[in-house]
This record gives sequence, structure tokens and C-alpha cells, in this order.
Amino acid sequence: MKETESTLSNIVDPRFNDELYGFDKIEKMFLNVIRNEKLSNAYIFYGIKGVGKATFAFRLARFILNEDKKFDNKLFISKDNKIFKSVSSLNHPDFILINGNNGVTKTISVDLLKTIQSSTYKTSIESKYKVIIIDSIDDITKSSSTNTLLKSLEDAPRNCIFLIIAHSIFKVPKTIQSRCQKIYFNPVNNEKFKNWFIQSKFIDDKNADTILGLSNGSLGKAIEIINTKNFICICDQVDEIVKKIEEIDNDDIEKLFLMYADNEINIENFLLIIQFQISKHIKGLIEKNHEINFLESYLSLFFEINKTFNFYKLYSLEPNQLLNKIKSCLLQYSKKYN
Repeated sequence: MKETESTLSNIVDPRFNDELYGFDKIEKMFLNVIRNEKLSNAYIFYGIKGVGKATFAFRLARFILNEDKKFDNKLFISKDNKIFKSVSSLNHPDFILINGNNGVTKTISVDLLKTIQSSTYKTSIESKYKVIIIDSIDDITKSSSTNTLLKSLEDAPRNCIFLIIAHSIFKVPKTIQSRCQKIYFNPVNNEKFKNWFIQSKFIDDKNADTILGLSNGSLGKAIEIINTKNFICICDQVDEIVKKIEEIDNDDIEKLFLMYADNEINIENFLLIIQFQISKHIKGLIEKNHEINFLESYLSLFFEINKTFNFYKLYSLEPNQLLNKIKSCLLQYSKKYN
């Protein structure tokens, strides 16, 4: 199991990942751009979190920095190549990674962004270009930081290439968007996704549809699910709660939430499981032309939990406050409890 988890971790971590799934058209587009020497100064790669944007950014960065380019329909650079090793170890003199992984709060500060300004005008050492990856712009939370990035984009020399990761394009200021070419990374096709996971033997066939449904086309999310202790068991327990929502009691809920507390799962994924199982049950009721009142109860529950979760994120509430509210949401649909 440890060997499998290590392999999965290497697939997820963009720095060490040499594999790419589902973005052949984007790869071919960049090959033509590079071949014709028409690289723009800045690109925004946007799409759902974990879909492969950062993996592609590192793949592209390695190819741009490699002076011995081979245009054979791929941006592939072998892990044995010194470019791959120097970029993945963040030791390449013409490469900069800016991210919010500072161990305390996942934010990109003004000071961190100012390191870009001090580096962009320096002469490149090993390559024709300098490449800067920002992963992600969602972690830039202050207007002063945004202004610093904007100035860097405006003032950067022609050979300085920005690759900016965005999980939500709607949160990216228009001033930044106007300086970049936007490239959309759509969720991976479910059929391709499923075939790859089954062939890779990372999951049992019977769990494939559940993991695909929860990951929504995001490879990163799918692997996070696979690596989470007892994730499938929690899914099954939630499914039982949802199926008999009118018959549950406080002990049923406490058992479920105790399972959540005892396992390595974050609160967002726990809520994702609940919403996924409710939506799956709603689809089943629609297919069976179930009575409208019963269906409306499940729809109401789904939207109430979604509203509660959004309220939690908006006002940065304590996790226990959210969990207590979700307990109440579930119990209020039980005839036993009421």
C-alpha cells in the first residue's frame, strides 16, 4: 500500500510528474507557438482544482527552458534530463516558483511577489527564457499584492514568461486577465479517467464510479480520495444515512460524525461526500418517477447543506460550528427526531 501511495503522490505533485492526461490539443498548440517563436509574456491556466493545470505548467516550463528541443508532438522531458531535475528541485537559475505553501496560511504576499521584480531584469543564465509559475493566483488575497503582480506583468522583458494558475477565472482581476492569454483546462473525460484508474490498479472496479463522481474530472481530487483512510467506508455510511433519512436518529448521526473524526479526511471532502450521496439519491428518485414531496425533501436538504457550507467559508467559521449545523440539517428530515 505504501508503494502505491508513493506512486500516486508523485503523479499529483506537479514538480515531479512527467505524465499528462487529456490535454493533447493544448500541448500541440504550445508546440506550434514555441516552434514559431510566438510565446506570449503571460498565460492564465484556469479550471477546477487538481485537473492538471500546474502539472502542465511545469511540463511547459521544462520544455521552454530546454535548449535542445525536439518537436515530436509532445512537450515531454525525461526525468533523467538535467532540466527536469533542476526545475523539480527549484534550482534552475532561470526558473521561479511562487506559491502560498508557507506552512502557516496559504497566501501569496506582496514581499513574495516582489522577488519576481528583482529577478526578471537579470540576464538569463542557461536558457533563452526565464519562466515564472504562480500557483495559484487564488492565493493572492490583497489588492496590494495584485498590484505588485500587475506591475511585474507590465514591466517584464520579452523573454520572461509567466504561467499563472487560477482555479476560478472569475476571481482573477480584469486588469490581470487583460495582460494574459487565457487557457481553459476542462475536466478530464470520465470514460478516459475511469479506464486509466482501472488499468492502473489503484482502485477496485466497484469503487470507480464513486471516485469519479466525487472528483468531478480532477485527477488531484481523485488521488486525494484514494489516499484518504476509510474514504469509501465513510461514503457507504453516508449513503445509508441518506437512504433512510426519515428513519435516522441521533445515534446514527453521531456514529457517522465519529467516523469522520477518527479518519484522515478534511471537512470539505466530508461535505462533498454528503452532497454527492444526496445528489445521487435525487437522480435515482427522478429516474423512478418518485412522488414529488419526497423528492422535494431531498432537494431542500441538498441546497440547505450547500448554503450552510458557503456561509461557513464566507465567514471563516470554526469547523465544529459547521459540523453541528450539518447534524441539524440531517436530523430535521427524520420523523423519529421530530
